[in-house]
Amino acid sequence: MNISFLTPAYNSEAWILTMLDSIPKEYAYEIIVCDDGSTDKTLAILQEYQKNCPSLKILINHTNIGASDSYNRCIAEATGDYIAIIDSDDHYLPAITDVLIQVDGQFDIYYYNMLTKAGYTFIKNETNRYSLPGQFKIIRRSFIGDAKFTKRKDIAGDWDFNCALMIKNPTCKYTDLLAYWYNFPRENSEYDLHLRGLK
Repeated sequence: MNISFLTPAYNSEAWILTMLDSIPKEYAYEIIVCDDGSTDKTLAILQEYQKNCPSLKILINHTNIGASDSYNRCIAEATGDYIAIIDSDDHYLPAITDVLIQVDGQFDIYYYNMLTKAGYTFIKNETNRYSLPGQFKIIRRSFIGDAKFTKRKDIAGDWDFNCALMIKNPTCKYTDLLAYWYNFPRENSEYDLHLRGLK
C-alpha cells in the first residue's frame, strides 16, 4: 500500500526536522508539507531537506490560512492509497513501523496510540472513536470523500473531519501500539486557542 504522510507547518523550525526524520522513508510514498505562510526558517529547512528526500513535496501558502485549510489542501494533493496525518511539532515513535507493516488494504482506518509530552497516553479503541478525533490513524484516501477539517470557534478543526469519517461506519483495525509523540499541552496550538475561545 502507498502511504502519503501529510502535515501543515507554520513557524515550525524548532520541530520540523524531528518530525520529518521520524517518518520511515521506506513506507513514505510521498510526504506532503504545506508551509502555511511561515515567517521563520521553516520553508528554507524544508527546501534543504527536499534535496535528500525526493518523496517530499512542499506546498506553499503565501499567507497564513490556518491549520484546517492547510490539512484540506494536503489531503487534496495526496495520491497515496492511504494518508497519515502528523502535526509538524509532533513525531512518530519507533513503533510506527510496526503499525505501517499492518496497513494491508483490508481496513479503512488503522489506529495507533499516542504518548503526550506530559507523560500520559491517549489509547484509541472502539468506545472513543468520536470523542478522540486526533492524529491516531492511517486512513484509506478513497474513504475520505467530502470529509473536511473545519474552522469553528467551539471546537478544534479535526472534530468535524473525524465525525464525517465515523458516520460512514469505517472498517477499523486497532493496533494497540504506542506510535506517536504528541506535543500536548502546547500553548497557542489550535486546540489551546479553541479552548481559550481565541479561534
